[in-house]
Amino acid sequence: MSAEDGELNCREASRLLSLACERELVAEELRSLASHIDECLMCRHFSQQLQFLRKAASAYREGD
Repeated sequence: MSAEDGELNCREASRLLSLACERELVAEELRSLASHIDECLMCRHFSQQLQFLRKAASAYREGD
């Protein structure tokens, strides 16, 4: 995150979205990410794509 204003850029948002697959994000990370995704269409699409891939991978593991 930017040191002064706490706002994320797209690179930082993408990193947090990927990191969220490995661990639970802390409250500050979640707030910053949600704020960025609300404003950024590209990152919103990336988030939706990751969610789809997680669901597809989970369904595949479960044999659906």
